[in-house]
Amino acid sequence: MGFTTRIFSHIKSGASTEKYYKSMNEALARLNQEYTMLHYPYHVKNGESFFDAQKNLTDYCMSLLPPVGGKHILEIGCGNGIQANYILKKFSPASVTAIDLNNSNIEIARLEAQKDGIDNISFHVDDAQRLASVETNSIDYIINIESAFHYPDKPSFLREIARVLKPGGTYLIADVLTTRRKRNLIKNYWKRRMNLHHWLKSNYEEELPKANLKIDTFTDITGGVIKSFSSYRHWLRTMEKNNFIDDLLLKLYYTIHVRLNIHLLRNRRQYCVIVGGKQAV
Repeated sequence: MGFTTRIFSHIKSGASTEKYYKSMNEALARLNQEYTMLHYPYHVKNGESFFDAQKNLTDYCMSLLPPVGGKHILEIGCGNGIQANYILKKFSPASVTAIDLNNSNIEIARLEAQKDGIDNISFHVDDAQRLASVETNSIDYIINIESAFHYPDKPSFLREIARVLKPGGTYLIADVLTTRRKRNLIKNYWKRRMNLHHWLKSNYEEELPKANLKIDTFTDITGGVIKSFSSYRHWLRTMEKNNFIDDLLLKLYYTIHVRLNIHLLRNRRQYCVIVGGKQAV
């Protein structure tokens, strides 16, 4: 692939959700010499790799749940499956079911699980707002990390959580929320193309009880995410060198992406983690 073609390939990643995640998978695999998770990093200590910082966020989220050993976990919006594999290996649930709407993500997920010899995990192409592949009252724990802002019908998504959770089950939603509503025709057009449907905190506070879901904790971890993203120069310095043009293109793409995320988190977004369960009927 020529230099000009690579430039336009990355530019076009902002034209649709599928192209974005395809480009992101390629960029992160190149940066880290392996597929990594697709969610934001979280700071614990200085000098960590990007992948380690992503694991920090997963570990933090899992620490908010009761012990999952021997339980059945559903990951909604699993991306490329790397996080689901990590959870299975580190936290030893009985099984993990993971769904994503993006077929190319699920293809990667299945190949990675096969490569790692993992057999108590299943990946499905499915819609978070319908969960056609998941039975009612079948899941002990639901995790949904950085996917809900893509859902246009989040009330249906919340009702599906309540449907598939067992009585006494627990859900965790880690979502990037908006902090303000401003009308901008150009920005709104782009958000529609990228399937971006950010909620305010108040939207969750109103809609979760309507879906028969209680809120136990609602935590803002924006500061830790920003602090971790601010280490991006260290991640780029430790990147394995390939050739000058490829390295330059990747660094440019990655720098723009990270600095945009930092700007948005400082000015109009917040990263929140919500934990709760079914309301008693």
